[in-house]
Amino acid sequence: MSEFLRPGTAFLLVGICGAGMSSLAVLLRGIGMDVRGSDIVTDGPEAGRLTSLGIRVMSETEAAGTLRHDEVVVRSSAIPPNNTMLLAATAVGTSILHRTDVLSAIASRYFLIAVSGTHGKTTTSGMIGYALGRQGYGPTICVGGHIAGVDTASLSAGAVRKQIQGRPIMVLETDESDGSFLKFHPDVAVIANIDNDHLGAYGGKFCNLVGAFATFAGQCSERGGLIVGCGDDREVARIVQALPRHVLYGQDSPNQVCVDYNLHTNTATVRREGWEQPFVMERGDEKSYLNAVAAGLACEEVGATLADSLRVLAGFPGMERRMQILAEHEGTLVLTDHADHPTEIRATLQALSARYAGRPVVLVLQPHRFSRVSACLGDYGPALAGVSRIVLLDIFPAGETVERPEDLNVTLRESVKSAVGDALIPRMPVDQTLGVLRASATPDDVILFMGPGDVNRLGLKFCGLLTSGNPVQYHVVASLEGCIKRENG
Repeated sequence: MSEFLRPGTAFLLVGICGAGMSSLAVLLRGIGMDVRGSDIVTDGPEAGRLTSLGIRVMSETEAAGTLRHDEVVVRSSAIPPNNTMLLAATAVGTSILHRTDVLSAIASRYFLIAVSGTHGKTTTSGMIGYALGRQGYGPTICVGGHIAGVDTASLSAGAVRKQIQGRPIMVLETDESDGSFLKFHPDVAVIANIDNDHLGAYGGKFCNLVGAFATFAGQCSERGGLIVGCGDDREVARIVQALPRHVLYGQDSPNQVCVDYNLHTNTATVRREGWEQPFVMERGDEKSYLNAVAAGLACEEVGATLADSLRVLAGFPGMERRMQILAEHEGTLVLTDHADHPTEIRATLQALSARYAGRPVVLVLQPHRFSRVSACLGDYGPALAGVSRIVLLDIFPAGETVERPEDLNVTLRESVKSAVGDALIPRMPVDQTLGVLRASATPDDVILFMGPGDVNRLGLKFCGLLTSGNPVQYHVVASLEGCIKRENG
């Protein structure tokens, strides 16, 4: 693999505007590679950001027509085998590599802090990079998201990159969804939690998923590395406690580092044997405090004290698409969030209630992946308890197929309806839904657009409608009209 990492090697990344792939593009560019990429959408904000860094973004048709045989094509697990670019690469005879293979080859040159977990790993990774950057460690940051209002390159600009064991520091968010996190052998491994998700990659068995996390932690331990785990998660605690170098954090008293969270004040106190520190975050909530402590413990391994890292993280601005504010208009607040699994949805809604206590929440939810919805079908409704009004969009497939998608959408809606009752807004065309939301918005409302799919675009469109004063125009597509009437009685 190292032969592909000679300076000047040409890489073409398929789906370059995706969160994980764009971070790899910037990383490759930073170590002297010639990088360009293709995507279905070439005019969005991520394409603009990459272009500003000198990374060309093309349509798949354009990229396929200009593909060179000496270029290395990089794909992720989300790219299907019949993708235009992969077919063109096969025809040209160029090398095709998986994103994780390239990333693991690069990461092997660094002192690697790798973050894993079903939920919260993007935020925790961002926190580690932010804390180390602000303290002058000059880390390389490869995270599937952006720190709000912060260019990660600026966190290392002007800093002398500190080396640990003769290697510069990298902060990396790993991915358990396809088992690719097992290609990394970190010096510090963070395991935030293990939940029932992505079981299709593990033979449908939760025990196999747990076993993969145990292998990941073991690969760190074999290097003499430190494993940082949330002891409130039973499976994480069992894995971590079996390894010689570890630290457990959480809200339960058996943990070595305890986080006492006060819901009423939205503050925390962090306790360790013989040490205690109040902790108040500008954008805090229960999960954020836990993630920040995990980040601080990871930073300790390179020389930053937990106390100093927490002081920096008190001002952590958050991650884009993690309860990110899109607009505020005449008191109505519009946010966007990436949550998709019912556990994440519940945690995000609890965080909203802490940050915006007493304000009604209006949720526009786009469930993500047929496989996830099928596996967690009965968990969505209970996760939405307490929401004032809920707009349930159709499932975003994310490349998956199912024999009768409409049946699954109807079944999910019925399940949610049984749990939340009249809080569920009747199904209607999207433009009409946005019009209803705009007409009914009150100065107290917190309106949240949630999901990893294209629901964020709806949130941005709604912000335009909310602030423009223009009436919303919509029409009912004939094929959808009958379905809506049947479903809404």
